[in-house]
Amino acid sequence: MDEVRETARRYSEDAAAYREHWAPLLRSLGGQLLNRMPLAEARRVLDLGAGVGFLLPEIRARAPRALVVGADRAPGMIALAPPEFPRVVADASRLGFGDAAFDAVTMAFMLFHLPDPMTGLAEVQRVLRPGGALGVATWAEAESFEAFDVWIEELDRFEAEADNPVPANHDLMDTESKLSGLLADAGFDVDRTATIPVEDRVDLEGFLTRRVRLGHPKRRMEALDPESQAACIAGARRRLERLDPEAFVDRTPAVMAWARRPA
Repeated sequence: MDEVRETARRYSEDAAAYREHWAPLLRSLGGQLLNRMPLAEARRVLDLGAGVGFLLPEIRARAPRALVVGADRAPGMIALAPPEFPRVVADASRLGFGDAAFDAVTMAFMLFHLPDPMTGLAEVQRVLRPGGALGVATWAEAESFEAFDVWIEELDRFEAEADNPVPANHDLMDTESKLSGLLADAGFDVDRTATIPVEDRVDLEGFLTRRVRLGHPKRRMEALDPESQAACIAGARRRLERLDPEAFVDRTPAVMAWARRPA
């Protein structure tokens, strides 16, 4: 539970930056997840791990008859979701919904943050009606790109260290076969899987802004005193300015699966 609370706190702290810098990419990928889900006749849809709600309008467009609910454990994230949708703060391991409450559930880039993914999937199966649809998106094994390597090298050079208690079980679900097996072990019937190519392309300034505003690299930087922070950023900038634009492209693919609760 300490891990869950700390994950929620950190995502709440980064919510505004997350909405600005990550939501556009995740909304595009989430749309591909939704396109293969049977949503047209759905009456109740849960977006679990909704974050800042980037998928809620996309779900509404595909499920025009449905009550679309956004749930996230981070209060600061879900508070930024579109207010026209019902929004709840919820722990994926103990959802406050009745059995068979939803026709479909989406889990976009959140399953790997659960300390025990199987417990979360058991809860999803409980709140899905028999035959209900599940769509899951996660990341493949991270692909190295030069700009990020430079940034980490500079943090290492300044011995910038910070604890990272946020669960990240990527290795349990970073291939189609692993994700499919995880869902099957949780009792779902898996319909299909896919690996989706990604090109997350930013310029130098966009790259630097992300690194100082988001995630564990941000917290490593914050562990330094102000003078060391400035020196670290300046050193990184000098190296990054010499790189080709392709060095700033993150090509880590997304992995997706579509499944159903057995009827």
